[in-house]
Amino acid sequence: MTPRPLLLASLLFSTPVFAFGEDLCYAANGSAPLNCQPLPAGCAPGDASAACKSAALVAAGNAKNQSNGGRSLIHVDATYLLAQAVGFSPTQAYWIAAYDEATDLGSFAPRTLNGAPASNAAALTTKSITGVTRGDFDHGGVLFHFVAPRNGGAAYPDPAVDGLHPDATDVDEVLLANLRAWALQGQGGGRGCTAGLTVPASGTGYALGPACYQFNGQPGAVTGSLAAVGSVAVPFNTTTGPQVIDVDAGVLSTGFDAYIGANAADARAGIYLHTLADRISHHVCTDASISTGPTGPQRTFTVDMSNSECVQTLHVLRHVWESGVDFSALPARERTTEAALGEVFDALLELATARGLASGPTPATATLKTQLVTELSGALETFNAQDRALAVRDVGCARGLAVLPGMPACGN
Repeated sequence: MTPRPLLLASLLFSTPVFAFGEDLCYAANGSAPLNCQPLPAGCAPGDASAACKSAALVAAGNAKNQSNGGRSLIHVDATYLLAQAVGFSPTQAYWIAAYDEATDLGSFAPRTLNGAPASNAAALTTKSITGVTRGDFDHGGVLFHFVAPRNGGAAYPDPAVDGLHPDATDVDEVLLANLRAWALQGQGGGRGCTAGLTVPASGTGYALGPACYQFNGQPGAVTGSLAAVGSVAVPFNTTTGPQVIDVDAGVLSTGFDAYIGANAADARAGIYLHTLADRISHHVCTDASISTGPTGPQRTFTVDMSNSECVQTLHVLRHVWESGVDFSALPARERTTEAALGEVFDALLELATARGLASGPTPATATLKTQLVTELSGALETFNAQDRALAVRDVGCARGLAVLPGMPACGN
């Protein structure tokens, strides 16, 4: 039998995109950036035919083979502008966006459109947070990207759940609710737990109890499988407790603020926002998934994401539809980019209000949200990767917002 680490590495290498994955790829030859996930020729947005699934997988793989890394214009550029718009300073907004992207990549440093390090890149590089990345199947990291809700512990999905507009105050949205509390309140109260799981308490479900989950002083198990990263469903296994933040450094969520330093509050916000956006990106898959437990002597929680809505080819095609296409041509449930921009705006406004940087929702902020979602969505529909990045930048330029480090100044 092939050793599991080698099998997993092979599957992840063959999978070109993840939730709101890098849509802007830096060309390996230093020229203009590439589309990481281009809509294949002859395939309309929303066309989920076998031919388009296959073509999307090939096109995305070809783009990644010609690239030297990349970034998500949603996780980074759009989040940077939205954070400023609700009241965060450019510096705070940068670190929120940087840790949002680091949740995918393990770390983030700004680069120019040609892939060169941005000015002062060393000072703008995040700490390593490999424990929460999409490729971590051993410490619960993958669950920050594929976020399956509970249905009160029932062994079937909740037909009423709306992952396109998730409610992060709902304790059945276990990880979202746990990370929201962590982002708002810091490290107190057992927040920042693996899979979001805490000791249950009245009214808190498993998301907001007094400490990370244990039973008789021992951690529980978290196990499951995910069909989105290869031709077979890939298993994952971990244990409950404080989330591992960085694998090599051995940092847990309980030591997060000391490890990150002055930017810890912004970093916690970035991780939470990434998970929120990915909940929306993968909602069709995860809304149909099952999260149950704890059962058995090991007090095992099981997350089964092996259903037909999660399979790799459909997973890749859905990410192709998240940038560089006409969103209005998509079925309502596939319009994840617009939904994510709105939900991230709301979450950022809540965080800014909690930190005294904003005064909460008002008619003016509702209007601002509508305008920004429309403007950023229009920019993100641009097919050419460089033009798309500049179009997102220009949304901020028109509003007098600071330009993301590494991007050309307004007007250039």
